[in-house]
Amino acid sequence: MKKLQLLITVLIISFSTGAQDLAMNTQASNYDNVNYNEASNKIVPLLEETTYTYKYKGDNVLVVFTENRHIEYFNNKQHSIKSSLLWTSETECEMTILESNLPNFPFRNGTKLNMKINKVKNGYIYYQSTLGGRSWTGKMKKLN
Repeated sequence: MKKLQLLITVLIISFSTGAQDLAMNTQASNYDNVNYNEASNKIVPLLEETTYTYKYKGDNVLVVFTENRHIEYFNNKQHSIKSSLLWTSETECEMTILESNLPNFPFRNGTKLNMKINKVKNGYIYYQSTLGGRSWTGKMKKLN
C-alpha cells in the first residue's frame, strides 16, 4: 500500500512539473493583445478635407488638406509644396515634405514640420508651427 501511495505521489509531482514546464515555455497567443476599443480611438482631425488660404508676401496661398496629404499652392498654383500628414491628435499633426517646386525653398524632402491648432474662431484657424527648432504662429481662413 505504501508503494502504491509513493507511486501515485511521484506521478502527480511529475505531471505537475511537466505541466508547469509546458505552460512556461508556451508562447502567448496573438489574441492576448487585441484592443477591442481601437475603433473608438480613431483620431478625427479638425482640418480633414478642407481648403484654406493665408497671405504670404502680400499674395494668397491656397492650402488644401485631405485625409493624409497637405498641399500649399503659390503664385496661382504655379508652385507648390506637397506634404504627407500624420495626425497625432485632433489638433496636432506632423507634416513631412514630399516635394516642392517653390523657388528658393530652403527645406529638403523628408523635412518634418509640426503644427498645432490653437483656436478656431470666425472661420479662421489659428496655429503654431515648429520646424527645425524655430516656431511661429499664423492664421488661415477657411474657404469651404
